Amino acid sequence: MYKRVLFSLDLEGVNNVVGVPYEGLVKGCDQWKVAVEQATLEINTAADALFEAGVEEVGLWDGHGGGQNLDESKIDPRVTFLHPEVGLPRLYFAKDYDCICFFGYHAMEGTLGGVLAHTMSSKCLQFYKINGKYVGEVDMDAYIAASHGVPSVFFAAGNIACAQALRAVPEMVTVHTKYELERNKAEFRNNDDLFADIRKCIVAAVNREVPLNQLTYPAIFEKSFKRMEDAAHELKKRKQAGITAEHPLDDLLGRDAHTVVSTVHNISEFIASI
Repeated sequence: MYKRVLFSLDLEGVNNVVGVPYEGLVKGCDQWKVAVEQATLEINTAADALFEAGVEEVGLWDGHGGGQNLDESKIDPRVTFLHPEVGLPRLYFAKDYDCICFFGYHAMEGTLGGVLAHTMSSKCLQFYKINGKYVGEVDMDAYIAASHGVPSVFFAAGNIACAQALRAVPEMVTVHTKYELERNKAEFRNNDDLFADIRKCIVAAVNREVPLNQLTYPAIFEKSFKRMEDAAHELKKRKQAGITAEHPLDDLLGRDAHTVVSTVHNISEFIASI
């Protein structure tokens, strides 16, 4: 059994949440309030099951929109609420845990039917690719966790997001929180049934060995923007950081000014390119 478990939380993928058209799940809106309440229940359910099963430590990273979404006083007091230091690499604290579990993640940008689907920013980003394959946030976070020797073992979110997570890490145990129909439409699950599944499945997940989903280098990392100005700024930053980067060649355009392609040689360059 993995004894020290890290929870990584987003909000769009929890039950009872679909957002509203043309808007993200921003702090203070009605759907955000529903998401926070639901996420608290899902997290507490999972944590209680793990402590009951013999897990020694559960850490929680609230990663939605810069964090500070959940009310810590409503989280199981046995859970360590993490407050990452600003300026340090994404998920640097994963090194202190034995495995990582994902809650509330969502389908990647451009996914037909994916509830509130996006990748990092619904306002400015179109897609990410690694070695020519579209990737979402769970892919990237699983690679980062693996660089610290931490396997990804559990994923609870909408059914489409779960399918994408299993493509990223086929060995993960997944739980469908809802059945995704459109960007702002889903069939919700009964919470009692959902919580029973979370309890059973997360305990099963931490009781089995999962191989590391490590990225091999060099890797080709593509990041496409909705505006060319943002892509130009990104290209400049990558080059200033010493990362090999360029706008990709295109038969019609000459070069695709919306996209930046970087060649990354280690996890630090990978995180910098996100």
